[in-house]
Amino acid sequence: MSDVALVGDEGEFAAMHPFPPTSELQFLVGLEISQICLDPWSTQVRFSDGGRITVEGPFEHLDAQGRPHLHQTGDEQDIGPIFLRDLLQKRVVMVQRDANRLTIAFDSGAILRLWSEAIPYESGQIHPPGREHEPIVF
Repeated sequence: MSDVALVGDEGEFAAMHPFPPTSELQFLVGLEISQICLDPWSTQVRFSDGGRITVEGPFEHLDAQGRPHLHQTGDEQDIGPIFLRDLLQKRVVMVQRDANRLTIAFDSGAILRLWSEAIPYESGQIHPPGREHEPIVF
């Protein structure tokens, strides 16, 4: 696995909204990705059982072969091939949280890493299934 150092990684800077404890994110385990939506400045991961994750800051996708793909890391839209398609119909098997980084592992071996940045804006939201109007802001 790659360990890319981005703003907010491993407590380097204080995050605006740190991730909640891992125990509060276990509802993600078992969810399957049904759709990935690319907006000009954000990416949404939607689950088949409801709920979604909207990422407005940088994130990393390690594909099943361990190759890193960085997304939304600057003021420009991503360019080049999109490798996120290989996450479709994959189930979450593990969630691990540090204060400023959330790691989500899938049954294919792929991994998503999300960061909560030290900026005056939120980096994204997690909308739990059945509680979409009660987002976890990071």
